[in-house]
Amino acid sequence: MKYAEKVAVAAAAFLLALALAATRDLTTSASQPHSPARAAAQPIMFQSKMSWLLQKLEQEFSIDHTVRWNHSVPHVGDVSTSLTRVPTNFDGCSIVWSQTQEATVYGQLLYIETRRFQVPLSSIDANRITIEPAIAGKNQRPGIESDDYYTVVLPSVDGKNTVSLLDNNITVEGKRGPIDSVKQLMVSSASLRVRQEEQAEKIKKQFQQAISACIAAGQ
Repeated sequence: MKYAEKVAVAAAAFLLALALAATRDLTTSASQPHSPARAAAQPIMFQSKMSWLLQKLEQEFSIDHTVRWNHSVPHVGDVSTSLTRVPTNFDGCSIVWSQTQEATVYGQLLYIETRRFQVPLSSIDANRITIEPAIAGKNQRPGIESDDYYTVVLPSVDGKNTVSLLDNNITVEGKRGPIDSVKQLMVSSASLRVRQEEQAEKIKKQFQQAISACIAAGQ
């Protein structure tokens, strides 16, 4: 074989080796497509799902946000009771809402209680969320009867005091007039009262989904 032919053969073999190497690189890249990009996209996906679930929860808070009912109470009169809830801040995983329960007798204030919760959702034990019906009794406010409302109770993990509660109560007591009490506390659970059991079940499920999403997003 002449020298020129040897050079041509060697050059062809070299080009073939380059082509095979390039093919192997493409195959490897195809089997692991953009893995760094996928890893970077995962937090964004978690954040997006979390924001969507928090928005749904906020919307549920806004449905029938004020409800009223009436009961005749011996030695008191016809008591009109109302429940109002306000979704104050649902932009992140530390959400804030307030709820006011108010009662009047013939148009005169009997009591008004407002509770404002700030809840880090990732600190709540989603598996222990319960729904408790109202029970008539001595410890209840006048005008409350069994099943008037349902309370969604959200306990913290291991009973830690992770929930900030601002509790403001005004009670009118005969000649003494209105008595005001304000407390700022760190407590181990949050609560929400709703009129219908079906809505309590729906809000419980949405809380559980939002808690899982916040934990997955690292918040």
